[in-house]
Amino acid sequence: MTARTGGASLDLKLLERTRVAVNGDPEFHRLGTSDVRMGLKAGDEAFIVDFVAFECAGVTAIDLDSLRDADFYLELTPDAWRNYLAGRAKGSAPSLVSLDVDAPNGIVKGSDPLKVLKFERYHLTLQSFLDKGAQLAA
Repeated sequence: MTARTGGASLDLKLLERTRVAVNGDPEFHRLGTSDVRMGLKAGDEAFIVDFVAFECAGVTAIDLDSLRDADFYLELTPDAWRNYLAGRAKGSAPSLVSLDVDAPNGIVKGSDPLKVLKFERYHLTLQSFLDKGAQLAA
């Protein structure tokens, strides 16, 4: 599965490469433990990224209905994901928190408000994961 329109894209191969890279990165481990199941939605495609303790435990391509199993999910169009990853690789895109605050309806979605709060609790870990992916995709 791929959300691709050219340039950096959000796809399972990139997410798996990112998982391997952050798990071998001492700086990522210094961010502390996390226990969160993050969904990523790009148009008609979706992924789950599981974080357990000091590592990214797994990444999986899922159908859109399975996003309900995530604590929360980040939703952008495929073009927006491509632009976001490219911008983060260049150091010009905003943080996930800023992007969520500035987007008219936010980018963080979920059905359980308490689980959605995990985004705020673990945002540095999530940002570090996506930034590593942006670097790998550049």
